Amino acid sequence: MYGEHFQVVSKVLNEIRRLNGVLASEVLTQADKEKLIALESEEENVESLGFKRYNEGLREALNRTFSIALAFRSSVFPMPHKPPVKLLYRNVVVGEMLYEDTQPSYRGRAVEVFKGFVIYPELLPRERSERNHVKLVYLKRVPSFIIGLDESIEDPVYGEPSPKGHTFILNKLKVYTVFNDTATGIVGFNVKNF
Repeated sequence: MYGEHFQVVSKVLNEIRRLNGVLASEVLTQADKEKLIALESEEENVESLGFKRYNEGLREALNRTFSIALAFRSSVFPMPHKPPVKLLYRNVVVGEMLYEDTQPSYRGRAVEVFKGFVIYPELLPRERSERNHVKLVYLKRVPSFIIGLDESIEDPVYGEPSPKGHTFILNKLKVYTVFNDTATGIVGFNVKNF
C-alpha cells in the first residue's frame, strides 16, 4: 500500500502515535476515503444555521496521497480542538467562529448567533436566490506536529469529520472506550519523489 514511501509513512504514523492523547491511528485505504467522502456529503446536504456546510479540511486531507485517521483525547492533544469555521458568501466572510485568540475578519457590526459564532448582517446577501451561495465552511489546518519531520512530506493538511465520519473513524480504529473529550481527525499529506 505504501510502496516506496513506506519509511516516510511509518515515520508520520509513529510521530502521531507518540503525541499526547492519541488513542489510535491508522492509514486509510482508498475505500475508507471514499466512504468518508460519502458520509461527509450526506452531512453537507443537511442545513446548519439555515446554511449548507462544506468540510474543506476533511476533504483536502482525504484528497492527499496518504491519509491517516486518528482518535484522540482533545483535552491533551497538542492541536487545539478549535476548527476554524467561516460562513462564506461567494468567498467573502459573512460570519465566523471567534475563539479567544482570533480576530474578526470584518470590523463592522457583528451579531453573536451562539457562543463565539458571529454573523455580519451587512455582508449577507439580500436576494433570497443568493442565499444558496452561502456555505458554512470548516477550513483546513496545517498539522504542525509533522512539519519538518521529513523533507519529502509536502502539502500536509488536517481536517475533522462530521458526526457520521467521527463514528466511522472510531469503528475503523476499534476505539470503543469513548471519553467525553474523544475526538477524531484526518492528517493528509503527499510525498515528493526525488
